[in-house]
Amino acid sequence: MKKGARLKRYMSWYRLLLISLVGTLVFNFYPLIETFIASLQNMNGNFIGLTNYKIMFANGEFRQSVVNTLYMAVLGVGFNVPFAFIIASLMNSIGRGKGIYRVIFLLPMVMSMITVVTLFKYLMMPSPDGAFNYILSFWGVQPRLWLNDPGTARESLIFIAIWKGIGYNIILFFAGLQGISPELYEAAEVDGATPLKRWRYITIPCSKGTFTFVLMTSTIAALKRFTEVYAVSGETGNPAGKLGTLMLYIYKNSFSTLNYKDEGQAAAASVTLFVIILAATLLNNYLTKEKSADESASGRRRRVR
Repeated sequence: MKKGARLKRYMSWYRLLLISLVGTLVFNFYPLIETFIASLQNMNGNFIGLTNYKIMFANGEFRQSVVNTLYMAVLGVGFNVPFAFIIASLMNSIGRGKGIYRVIFLLPMVMSMITVVTLFKYLMMPSPDGAFNYILSFWGVQPRLWLNDPGTARESLIFIAIWKGIGYNIILFFAGLQGISPELYEAAEVDGATPLKRWRYITIPCSKGTFTFVLMTSTIAALKRFTEVYAVSGETGNPAGKLGTLMLYIYKNSFSTLNYKDEGQAAAASVTLFVIILAATLLNNYLTKEKSADESASGRRRRVR
């Protein structure tokens, strides 16, 4: 193929990508740059350097929101992803009815987060008549305050979020498991491998790509947690500020109707959240890449021997 014809073909591809590229620049990079500039200004638009960041990091509410955000992200991802993979593995081993189970696990996703939170607020009523307290009373457990107790509010909220969103990760893992060649399992079974060993040495290693994607998307979503928090506590983040997240802090300083707003603080918190998400994403990529490289080297050494 002549160079001119090849260049013409490539240019036609780039023209098709132009709309997406312009959209990314306008709706992603431009707001990011504007947010960073706003974080260096006061409410009047005057440049004040890093003053917003100094005030923000000295604010106890901000520090608490960072702790809450990281705690709930680690707890949510730590339970959601492993349980989703285990359930997907069990679904994959079922001979019939896989479609029915997929529908069952996807049903919570059809409901809005506001609807789900409203439902669980009734189930988790702090009175003895609440569904959860009523069930626990059969084992002699005293009524819990659940979402109204600083000691259990974050965990209760994570439980709600997992119930709502675990179905999405289950379907992702299930789709990834469908791509594993049955011949690998058949060969392992002929060699006498137990179902647990087949799961450990075939299913898990062959699902690394899906794990990387699910971990990344779940971590980003957990760090941007807002809807369920606002539905439970409104702008306050109560009880005792335990439900205050970075997204709620940004909202309060941008759109609050109850508190003094400071858009410079909101912009600084947005930049901080961006840095946290970027660091988490890079760490995830680094750890995944390092592990894959180590296992590839081990495989080459085994073949040499």
